[in-house]
Amino acid sequence: MKKIRTALAILAALCLLLAAAGSGAETYLDSNGEIPDRTVYHGDWQSVYLRVLEEHSREIHAYQAVPFEWDGEDSRLLPCFPVSLKDLNDDGIPELFFLEADGNRVDMYIYSGNGSTGKCALYVPGIRRLDYDAALGFEIYLLPGHLLTIQHYRYEDEYLLQFYAGGQGPYGLLDSAYNRVDASGEGDGWYYLNGREISHDAYYRIRDIWNADGECISKYFAKNEMSYGLDYTYETAVSVLGGTTRQTAAPTMAPTMAPTMAPTAAPAARTGVYGYTIDKLATRKGPGTQYEEGGTYFVKNQWIKVLAKAYDRRNKIWWVKCEIPYKNEIRTLWTGYQRFDNTILNLDDLPEEIW
Repeated sequence: MKKIRTALAILAALCLLLAAAGSGAETYLDSNGEIPDRTVYHGDWQSVYLRVLEEHSREIHAYQAVPFEWDGEDSRLLPCFPVSLKDLNDDGIPELFFLEADGNRVDMYIYSGNGSTGKCALYVPGIRRLDYDAALGFEIYLLPGHLLTIQHYRYEDEYLLQFYAGGQGPYGLLDSAYNRVDASGEGDGWYYLNGREISHDAYYRIRDIWNADGECISKYFAKNEMSYGLDYTYETAVSVLGGTTRQTAAPTMAPTMAPTMAPTAAPAARTGVYGYTIDKLATRKGPGTQYEEGGTYFVKNQWIKVLAKAYDRRNKIWWVKCEIPYKNEIRTLWTGYQRFDNTILNLDDLPEEIW
């Protein structure tokens, strides 16, 4: 009986270890630094990154589709930018960052290439929660000496992680700090550095030092009120890497309004403001869902002329007025700004209409 109990105890311990490791872990500290993808990809860094993005396309798009409500002076919904390319180790080759949705949790991956191979250098599960306060986000800082600091929350508990990103990876965790909030509301909670309890003041000194003199390479908080997350949409990142995104056939149940005059050239040779679509355009005859529908136009990944903007206070989003080619005519209709790549189409370039 004693041997059976011992065997069961060992089995239970193994199950706990397995549960804590890999993509099932809630945080980096839970995962013990485990990287789910141990594949070594062969090829130049551009082709490696394109392959990785394609393999994670569904999950990246799941996060890209989540809007974020900015509660500044004019509350509005902003699109997600889930991809970045940043040179972390000064070797002339950027690392690939991306965020993906895993249920209600957002995970971050960093891949590193050296010109002939590439592999996953860092995996941070739970860098954001989609089922909790949107104001509790994340920030990523690159400090001198190839130090990478990540500040994020799991619900209201704050995590600070600092890594050495000087090689191709996997990146080693140098230090971690953690603030566990007192759910009773009676105090600030408890503070830890590398598992050892520290004071409130010591924790905030560490927090300031780890973020000081660093380049913020994320845009979650007020760094960029036009977007949040990283730098690129999935489609823009693929374009920057020299690839093309797969075209998906239009749903057969939707009204097919395939344009015949959509511009194929870059808008530089044209007059006016043009935007690049990242989705089909569901339209209205005014800037809001309270106006009559104008139809759905399958002009994804095309240049469309944009005439004006208007803010829909009912739904807290920006709408833009577009000239959409359809058969032998141009239809002037309104669609949501989030359907355009906002690294290309800047709302500041458009006159505002008040409805």
